[in-house]
Amino acid sequence: MARTRPRNLQQLIDGKQLRRFTDFTEQYQLWQQLLNDCLISLQLAPLSAYCKVLSVRANTLVIEAASGTIASRLKLQQGRIITHFAANSTTAVNQLEVQVRPVSQTPAMRQADNHNPTPAAPVPQQPTTAPAGSGSAPSKSSAASQLRQQAQLCPEPLRSQLLALADKYEADAANES
Repeated sequence: MARTRPRNLQQLIDGKQLRRFTDFTEQYQLWQQLLNDCLISLQLAPLSAYCKVLSVRANTLVIEAASGTIASRLKLQQGRIITHFAANSTTAVNQLEVQVRPVSQTPAMRQADNHNPTPAAPVPQQPTTAPAGSGSAPSKSSAASQLRQQAQLCPEPLRSQLLALADKYEADAANES
């Protein structure tokens, strides 16, 4: 088997394969930018960190989503995404295909999550009760104060009911003394 000489750098740079590769990468970057612009216009900008354009083949835009939830949101906006690509891309797009490929969290995803942190839910305090066998139950006034504390952590319909119950316990405590 005869060995061929390695190509020099000029032969590699002038090759058709390199030109095709650079054309494809430019087109891919354009498609990805179009997707990001489309998501921004649809007010879905946070999703851009979790989806990317894979290709446009046979007039079908193929997008990869990081989860089923994101894929569903993209499918709901399918008509608008197709219209955006058809208007702004040189390639005709008539259909949208969304592929789900779950990935472990990448640094870019962690950074996107840090921009939209979810507030931690308040941890309800556990009521203090007397030890079993001591025979003493919490007083009605302390029960009323605990109900008021818990009411501050609850949504409105439950909050008003807990406050009414606390008022009832305080009235009973006042009648006993």
